[in-house]
Amino acid sequence: METIRMRDLRRIFQNKYVVFMGDSNMRSIYKDFILLLQDDKLMSDSDRKAGGNKESICGDILLEGGIYKNLASGIEYEEKRVFLANIFLVKFIFLTRCQNEVTLRLFEDFKKDTEKPDLVVINSTLWDISRYGGNGEKDFKTYLPLCFDDLRAATSPTTIILWLTALPISAEPNAAVFDEKYRPDNKYWRTQFLHINAFSAELAKKKNCEVLDVHYLFRQHPELRDTDGCHWNSTGHRLITSYIAQTVSLIWHVPYIDRIAIDHKERELHRVCYRIVNDENENSLARTLTGENSEGITDFDLNAYLTEYIPSSTETPNEENPDRIGTIIGKMNETDRRILNLMDYYEKK
Repeated sequence: METIRMRDLRRIFQNKYVVFMGDSNMRSIYKDFILLLQDDKLMSDSDRKAGGNKESICGDILLEGGIYKNLASGIEYEEKRVFLANIFLVKFIFLTRCQNEVTLRLFEDFKKDTEKPDLVVINSTLWDISRYGGNGEKDFKTYLPLCFDDLRAATSPTTIILWLTALPISAEPNAAVFDEKYRPDNKYWRTQFLHINAFSAELAKKKNCEVLDVHYLFRQHPELRDTDGCHWNSTGHRLITSYIAQTVSLIWHVPYIDRIAIDHKERELHRVCYRIVNDENENSLARTLTGENSEGITDFDLNAYLTEYIPSSTETPNEENPDRIGTIIGKMNETDRRILNLMDYYEKK
């Protein structure tokens, strides 16, 4: 997919009020979004990992929670941030559950405010099912419909509510969000995420919300995931921003990419390349393309290329902790085992 540039993101979201609601991954999506409104660059690692411990990140302001309340990363954690610049208003609210006192207060504020959000991007799946004991998944399925109903009632009929599915986690994630007593089941959680995402996506559609299935889009890109197995690097977040912008641009009937500007630049580049090629010596250019050196001998070695880039059929996958993993897999039904094997295939494990 062609990633979006600053000029196009600004064009799509000018004079718009956008709210991001969710966990640390959603916070990074928010940070990439506001950064791209200002500059065509990716987040630095320090900005990507920063949270409520910073009063300002990527030009925004911490309004509530975080260091102002000295809260640890538990279910009582709160954080509210805002980015305001001329024709852009973007907010972020940290959620530890799809329906709790924080969301109820927030939705009441939405009701009282005369200015309603144009777009709300929301997800809280990971915290809902990992931090509330054995009933986390059951409670999530109970509270999520209430969340959608309350959010829709608190916003305008024209407000786009965009539900993001939970991003895929690795087989052995070690991010702080995971409660230690659930970590032995993390490999099984990967299949649970498929079930939970399917439920939440269908529910969101029934509740007149839009859905962006980032789990599907990113489970074939484990190289973009951070080493903790849960968060994603700056390139991954720029891709998510692009998918969000593309989804919204289709709804608002705004071109995702300004092709007039792009075509003009491509024509200019073509003319420059044409002049460079014609200035080169024809024989020298031919030797470069065929890999010949100055003596007319080809440097390209097919066998060396095959050895380096084509894996041997005798290679075997890494089977770390086979007994433990085998025990976990043994608890699954046949469908879940097939899903897990498919996900392992995607992640090239």
